[in-house]
Amino acid sequence: MIKKLVVAAALSVAFSTPGFADMAYAPAELSTETGALDVYQRIQTAAERTCDDRLNHDSVIKYHKVRDRCVSDVVDELVHKVNDPRLDKIHNERTGA
Repeated sequence: MIKKLVVAAALSVAFSTPGFADMAYAPAELSTETGALDVYQRIQTAAERTCDDRLNHDSVIKYHKVRDRCVSDVVDELVHKVNDPRLDKIHNERTGA
């Protein structure tokens, strides 16, 4: 079974239309550390892609902090939606939580 996650990514007041991050994973992938790490990396990539799509290239530099916050928020939400202890551990290690 493949699960697909979709979350809204609100970038800031200046960018009031949310983007949407989506990615798919098989729950069986979360049964190993390696599989959970792969899912986490795909979450990170989906978050970056979503946030970059919402910001044009000129504003990526100007709004670097907005982009970083967007990516962080999207990753947090996707990890939360998966709700897996291995993925939570990886996320907490990466974010220092």
